[in-house]
Amino acid sequence: MYRVDRNNFYQVQKNATVCTPDYVSDFLFSILHSHIKRDGLVVDPCVGEGSLLRPWQESGWNTVGIDIERQGFPKTIVKNYLDVKKGEIAKPALVIMNPPFNIDAKTKEYIKRHYGGRPLLPEVWFQKALELFGTKVPIAMFTPYGFRLNQTEESKRWRRFIEGEYPDITSIVSLPKNVFDRILFHSEVLIFNLPKLRGHYFVRHGEKRAA
Repeated sequence: MYRVDRNNFYQVQKNATVCTPDYVSDFLFSILHSHIKRDGLVVDPCVGEGSLLRPWQESGWNTVGIDIERQGFPKTIVKNYLDVKKGEIAKPALVIMNPPFNIDAKTKEYIKRHYGGRPLLPEVWFQKALELFGTKVPIAMFTPYGFRLNQTEESKRWRRFIEGEYPDITSIVSLPKNVFDRILFHSEVLIFNLPKLRGHYFVRHGEKRAA
């Protein structure tokens, strides 16, 4: 299995695609769907096989995914998400995403030029969502604990949160460390701009999907 200290894409090359288990996708749908407009668009900017969008599509929501390659989800825009321009995709009712653990050389160079240093990949995907859709858009994002924890007062990310550049985290979904197949990794789902949700959930198997 991959250990936590080996999940550094700058040092250890591995498959970029980490599939979201269906039970997690169903759980997120179960807590989110009643707060998302039925005629709204649900976007996954790293859609892969489409696990996160599947329950939304099956329950009648309009969905679209973005991915650098086609991996099976029928409504996929094949494009590097970081190259998407504002206005290319209609403003969504929800952005839901499990950002990549690893990236190709071209995207790595793009990130180095535009973001500098070695930024946390989920933060790059998060910043892009805010750039494209604004800071009020509801977002549900998988991320390592380090996105919100283990920061100093001098951390840029810390400052972006406390100074209001980033929206408030309105809910957190705790995940087991072995939620992803063959990977041990401390991760959670952060939810932004949906204040009517409970502040914290533990993901559960077997949640009934109510459309």
